[in-house]
Amino acid sequence: MNKLINCLMAGLVLVLLGCDPDNPVDPGGTTEDSNIGTVEFDFPVPARNAPTSGVHRIDLSLATTAYDLYRGDFLISANVSDRERTYTFRLTPGDYYYQAGITCSCLGDTCLWDGFPGGRFGTKWDMDRITVVKGEKLAKTIVFN
Repeated sequence: MNKLINCLMAGLVLVLLGCDPDNPVDPGGTTEDSNIGTVEFDFPVPARNAPTSGVHRIDLSLATTAYDLYRGDFLISANVSDRERTYTFRLTPGDYYYQAGITCSCLGDTCLWDGFPGGRFGTKWDMDRITVVKGEKLAKTIVFN
């Protein structure tokens, strides 16, 4: 038993010595590509009839054409979460189409009263076109009607 504890302690010491917090490594590199534009989506969960704890983000995807967006041929999709509100993409300059979706999981008719089609587990969508400009940052707030 003592040999096992000694081996574990030696492994822990090696791991701790291997870390160098004074010299962090940036896996993405430190150089900024000036040929790229940035779009930052503010993805708030609307609070109306349904409580925000019952409304969930389910999708944030971008495509190069409206047709690609319609058929689900996305250029990139975010791994959306109920805990994250802001999503950032670095893209080459040009026009893009995005879609964002939320769903409601409240019981009763709460989702229906809040305008979710079909009530519980119905989905609301926001779609639009954005233009990414080289070297600039675009801020877009998602609004569900």
